[in-house]
Amino acid sequence: MIKFPTILDDIMMAQQPILNRTKEIFGYELLFRGNDALNANIFDGDTATSQVIVNLCIGITKLELQLRKPFFINMTTELILSDAFFPVDPYHVYIEILENQKLTPEFVIALQKWRSAGYRFVLDDYQFDDAYKVLLPWVSIVKIDVLATHPKKYIKQIADLKVRGLILLAEKVENLEMFELCKNLGFDLFQGYFLQRPEIIKGKKIDSSIQSAIELVNALQNKDISIETITGLVSNNPKLSYQLLRILNSSMCGVPKTVVSIREAVILLGLVKLKKWALLIMLSSSTNQPQALLKVLLTRGRCCQLLAESKKSSLNDSAFMVGLMSGIDAVFNVERSIILEKIALDRNSRAAIMTQHGELGAYLSQTLSYEEQNWANIDPMPSSEKRTLNRAFLSAMLWSNEVVNSIN
Repeated sequence: MIKFPTILDDIMMAQQPILNRTKEIFGYELLFRGNDALNANIFDGDTATSQVIVNLCIGITKLELQLRKPFFINMTTELILSDAFFPVDPYHVYIEILENQKLTPEFVIALQKWRSAGYRFVLDDYQFDDAYKVLLPWVSIVKIDVLATHPKKYIKQIADLKVRGLILLAEKVENLEMFELCKNLGFDLFQGYFLQRPEIIKGKKIDSSIQSAIELVNALQNKDISIETITGLVSNNPKLSYQLLRILNSSMCGVPKTVVSIREAVILLGLVKLKKWALLIMLSSSTNQPQALLKVLLTRGRCCQLLAESKKSSLNDSAFMVGLMSGIDAVFNVERSIILEKIALDRNSRAAIMTQHGELGAYLSQTLSYEEQNWANIDPMPSSEKRTLNRAFLSAMLWSNEVVNSIN
């Protein structure tokens, strides 16, 4: 795994993508949470200038350098009011002002000071309360919880915010209908599960390109399949051939020599690794879904695999498959049960995907809990398991970013 500062052992850093109007990733919200605390607040006045903050910021910077996306982070009143040095370049972060912020003259002055130093602020969970208008000149983004504050009721107020030149972020966008509404009202950024939960048409026919992808994946499930058969299947798809050779020639794949043919690639990689890469490429090639969804599913698959490896389980490759295929309905807009029937998954993998049952289901359950910031499931876990999950998810984030860059 990638090495992170040791302070991250004690802080859960759940991430949620923030997307732009074309569903590309604009940045990530990092939600800090102590390993043994029910409260997400990890800062206080006494620790604001401590090595904890410095180490945490180093961790943020390490992530940003590899993901190359800004992070949205919560900063408490104590830290904003302190004279602490925040050792992160302003370009890398947006600082969120929480909705329960006590508005004092001292806070507004501190906000102005941080803003003059180049830091950008997000007003979180804005409910069009007049008391918070005093902060609007100093913030760059206004975040609106569209479940709690339905945008249809505030069309004029939303228009007024746009006139001010503020960027609007719709939070808790749960479906594509809300995404389209917010987009039409002028929202610029979006956060929620609408990408993973598309409107699926029951009984939708699987088109020929997807069927071809499924046939290849199924063929690769056969452990006795010949090198010649695999080579032929891959070679018949020019895009797949190009992308596979490109991945194999990249540093992240770990092949010790330059690969010049599909047959050589098959021999060097072996069936298990080839199956994984072919599945990734097929998923990315056979769908018009945004890249952000592929990153979510890759992160999910890799996190499941790392959790299995941490247990020294022999099911680590199956765990990867389970994590990746858990969102296949969102990729193809086809009911999960229908598309899983077409894929030659074993009974345990299928049960893990459908009901989170068994060992594989446990890895998927932990990963989904982290992805969705479901603290009710995470908090009861032993500290050692939380640390493993935390690092597995962060490593998976960075790995998925590398993969997507390699296959595009």
